[in-house]
Amino acid sequence: MVSPFAKYDFSSLPFGRRSGVLPSGSPLLNLLHVRWFLEPFVLVTVLLVLVAGARAADLGTFEEPKFELMPAPKSLWAGPYLGFETGASQTVTEVSVGGRKEDASRVDAAFGLFGGYNWEVSRFVLGVEAGATYLGGMEKGKHPTLGNFETGAKWSVNAKARAGLPINNFMPYLSVGIAATEHSLKANNKEHSSVSFGPVLGAGLEVAVANDWRIRADYSMTGIIDSKDNYSGTSVRRSSGNHRLMIGISRAF
Repeated sequence: MVSPFAKYDFSSLPFGRRSGVLPSGSPLLNLLHVRWFLEPFVLVTVLLVLVAGARAADLGTFEEPKFELMPAPKSLWAGPYLGFETGASQTVTEVSVGGRKEDASRVDAAFGLFGGYNWEVSRFVLGVEAGATYLGGMEKGKHPTLGNFETGAKWSVNAKARAGLPINNFMPYLSVGIAATEHSLKANNKEHSSVSFGPVLGAGLEVAVANDWRIRADYSMTGIIDSKDNYSGTSVRRSSGNHRLMIGISRAF
């Protein structure tokens, strides 16, 4: 860019012709120097303003940042669940006739279904659970007075309350409730079968694993029956109980 002041011939001024240059400190010379300096400065400033305005026009409109609320982490234990269990069951029956007692014990494979609901209350997990279990077959025995007999419990259903103390993904727990259990005694070609209600106590350890699955080891003790029946003229008192240790797997929902 050529400044328009370049066309000025300072030597043509009257006092320039006499000395060849403008006198130092001349007001005119000072004015020319100032205008020669300010003109490109103003042009550059205008260009910068235009460029800044163009870049600002290219920027998108300002939008306030959006914050999405993250869902609360799902509890390991709270909520409904349904599962299957299998293990070992032992039914022990005491047969008493005329003061003579004989015990019959049978250990058998057992399996069942269970389901329930848990609530987290402070540091504890409280819940309710119901289940149905097949306990096994009949055991043979011989009594000095009654003779040969067969006894056993085939099935049991229960309803329990549970209380657990979670430790990370482990939860030891205790349970208490009531069970309805079938029990039979066959002797002298006669069989008495009955369903009795009794307490059920238990304890176990449950572990939460991936994808809402849980595994557990559960022990329970059930009181079955204490009754008196007549077998072809012979009065027989029987009392029974069941112990079982089950390994279960369940799915939380």
